[in-house]
Amino acid sequence: MNQVSSPLKGLWLTDFDGTIKPGRDPVAPADLAALKRLGAAGWFRVVATGRSLFGFVKAWPPGLELDALIFASGAGLCAWGAMGPGPLMAARVFTPPEAVAVLQAARSLGYAFFAYHAPPDNHHFYYYRSAAAPLGFERRLEIFAVQASPWSDSFLADGPAETISQVLIMVPADQADQAEAVFASRAPGFSVVRSSSPFGDQHLWLEIFPAGVSKGRAAADLAKGLGLAPAQAVALGNDYNDGDLLAWAGRALVTSDARPELLALYPAIPPAGQGGLAWAAEKILAEDGHG
Repeated sequence: MNQVSSPLKGLWLTDFDGTIKPGRDPVAPADLAALKRLGAAGWFRVVATGRSLFGFVKAWPPGLELDALIFASGAGLCAWGAMGPGPLMAARVFTPPEAVAVLQAARSLGYAFFAYHAPPDNHHFYYYRSAAAPLGFERRLEIFAVQASPWSDSFLADGPAETISQVLIMVPADQADQAEAVFASRAPGFSVVRSSSPFGDQHLWLEIFPAGVSKGRAAADLAKGLGLAPAQAVALGNDYNDGDLLAWAGRALVTSDARPELLALYPAIPPAGQGGLAWAAEKILAEDGHG
């Protein structure tokens, strides 16, 4: 991890896609500069992303300074340094019986889904193509074809050969509530995190993790290890899967184009690509007497 001033002033957490990374466009230079300034002021800087470690490394912009990375919505946590990812600090996976239960429930719903391997190799996955697989499924499968393996019905009895950390089910947005309820009735006790499809295909993603996995839980565990309280944390987000992270942090802000449910709860910052992180950093450093 990068060197920070001691003692730490706080924990700065930001979502990536849609919060500081605007689609195919780069992270704003002002946001990159603000992260450097936060590090100099003694803040421990973390990106909390739904991407796999591999997916984040592919999109990692030059000049992005971090101290740690929460990836796969909290299933993985690694240190981060000047050269990129460092040692894996935490990883959460399903036990073999849990994997069978989750895969059986996912298959019974009839929607397309992916089942991801354990961190840090969770860019490798099995895929199940439904009769009406959405655009996002086909695009994602095309992008990551080299890492993909087809579904086998033998998994329903024996489980796959690889350890599974996450199952991502692609559900039409107007069927998400019912699908989540049915899944929970067939495989209770797991963490279900919603996120928006980035492909504009009117689908939501139901991401299934071992119990307790989320961005907020990973942030809480990291803060405890650093000796920091929630009141010392700032979180930025924009989507459903940022909800518990925003709720946990002492101060939370969301982009002005965030989900309406989040905008109703938290102050707004400029959207991704327009320096929202820099705006938030200037405001909070000034409030804390470091302006």
